Amino acid sequence: MRNAEVKQMQVAGSDVDVLVSLLGKARLEEKKSQHWEFSQRLAALALYAQQKGYSAVEVIELLRKEAERFEHSSQEIIV
Repeated sequence: MRNAEVKQMQVAGSDVDVLVSLLGKARLEEKKSQHWEFSQRLAALALYAQQKGYSAVEVIELLRKEAERFEHSSQEIIV
């Protein structure tokens, strides 16, 4: 269980629109960054498997291990 302190903020109407817009842009930038990083990781795995001359079975195992690594990483993130 987490302990989180919730603070209330008072914001003027027009400021809310600006904040919502900024948060939306920040989320899109983060998503874009995550997709780019993921594509780079997949490309690196493909190159590694190619250089090692992996069979289809070995590539599948490599992808499974990578998926497990991502799953563990996501579980470490506290929201």
